[in-house]
Amino acid sequence: MVFGRLVILLALGAALSACGKTGEQLASANMPTPDKPGTNVKFQNPNPNKWVVTQNRQTAPGLWATVYACKPLACAGAAGVGIQGTPSPTRTPDRTALEKSAKLLPTQAKADDLMAEAASGGDERVSFITSGVTEVRGYPAILAETKRTTRGKARYLLQGNLFVGSLLMKVWSVSTTREEAKRNFDEFIAVMEVVDIEAPLPAANGGASAPPQNAMAPRF
Repeated sequence: MVFGRLVILLALGAALSACGKTGEQLASANMPTPDKPGTNVKFQNPNPNKWVVTQNRQTAPGLWATVYACKPLACAGAAGVGIQGTPSPTRTPDRTALEKSAKLLPTQAKADDLMAEAASGGDERVSFITSGVTEVRGYPAILAETKRTTRGKARYLLQGNLFVGSLLMKVWSVSTTREEAKRNFDEFIAVMEVVDIEAPLPAANGGASAPPQNAMAPRF
């Protein structure tokens, strides 16, 4: 369960924040070129006085997963943001297909609730809030919100799956209030930098294809 793993990392991050790093996270370390099309996504730390990197690991060649924890007293309570880049199954997801996926999330939340309740003897519960298909920074996205309650204390998770060129960017924001989880999510999305170069389509009749327009222009 992503929620549980991220909460554990945030708890560790609160204890380690004094020695954490405040740097940036690269979701794709390889800068695309017209000869090597692809997508590069970078997240700068939006506020080094507030956020510290508690985990930064390579998940695949050129892809990284990073967890940022809010420094003590900089947020209302324990809060953090996790970012992970994985290859996208498609550059142009169909909206109907995305809506079908979003409709499955309440069922997933119920399964997570049953697992959490069984593992904790009833001390932990997971409840679904909302999900839907939208656009984030102009990219197709599925957003979902859930709440996890542990002995009466609630934590809110906002999860976004963003289809950014050839990458699927997963962004999680956890906080003790729903409003802060959304605010922190938006804070990191605002600093997302994208350079995306799509491979040209094959030319008809075996002719040479024209180079893509504005191939090197980053999409911000």
